Amino acid sequence: MKILFVGIGEMGAGMAENILKKNGALTIWNRTKDKPHVLSLIEQGAAMAPELGAAVAQAEFICFNLTSDTAVRAVAPEIQASIREGTVLMDFSTISPNTAAEIASFYLEKKAYYLDCPVSGGSVGAKAGTLAIMGGGDEAAFNRAIPLLEMCGNNIQYMGPSGLGQKAKLINQMLTWVNQAVVCEAMLLARQVGINLESLNKVLLTSWGRSWMLERSVARYIIPQNFESPSGVELMVKDYNLMLEMAKEAGCGMPIATVAKRPYDQAMAEGLAKKDPSIIIEVMERNNISYCKKEG
Repeated sequence: MKILFVGIGEMGAGMAENILKKNGALTIWNRTKDKPHVLSLIEQGAAMAPELGAAVAQAEFICFNLTSDTAVRAVAPEIQASIREGTVLMDFSTISPNTAAEIASFYLEKKAYYLDCPVSGGSVGAKAGTLAIMGGGDEAAFNRAIPLLEMCGNNIQYMGPSGLGQKAKLINQMLTWVNQAVVCEAMLLARQVGINLESLNKVLLTSWGRSWMLERSVARYIIPQNFESPSGVELMVKDYNLMLEMAKEAGCGMPIATVAKRPYDQAMAEGLAKKDPSIIIEVMERNNISYCKKEG
């Protein structure tokens, strides 16, 4: 397969590595040519496209992993200008469902098929090739793309027409980050009442309170109080805002999710955008526990 991968960040690098290994060839394009992830892929055998348009004209499949609606829109005109009829585009970014539907219509003008295929599983899942992938768009094009998608993930689901892949991802993000907030609040309470967090974590991992966010946060970030992470609060808040916007358009109130977002917004206000989202345990401690003590 002639595959072009656009956007080599933390997630894109892992996915591109798997495509390169399993397909045997891959062309990549990134605005910043000397990023470590880009150089690593070139060392592994990927071909760097000197010009995006020329690479697009040769590709059967084009993959994206970009950070925002703005970034996805920014590359669309240049790609559409050079794209061949029948090309399938897979966008692994998390963006607005409305943007996904608009972009799909834009590419369809050239009889190319844009699929919104957001992923879940983090950089670890990207590198391992075990991502969950939620697809929206033309079903026949999605079926054509499955062999490529299987290079990146092991749980691949077609969700429906354009935008529904993104809608499914935003539901996932709602569950993820509301749960993360509860995990942090629970660990803060446990610490305040004198429970050893290592012992508590061990028992919770085989209890009904177990969750993926508990597993990925407590031992790795909360106990050592080390919140350095490849995926920070700012990207999570971006997705959270997209989810709340989707809910507003659907006329669906989100009282629990709205309250759970407050410590993340506070983390952004405190300049913690690049830290792991579990940093909100410290935000909660500064803004909630001290308040409770004063009131008590």
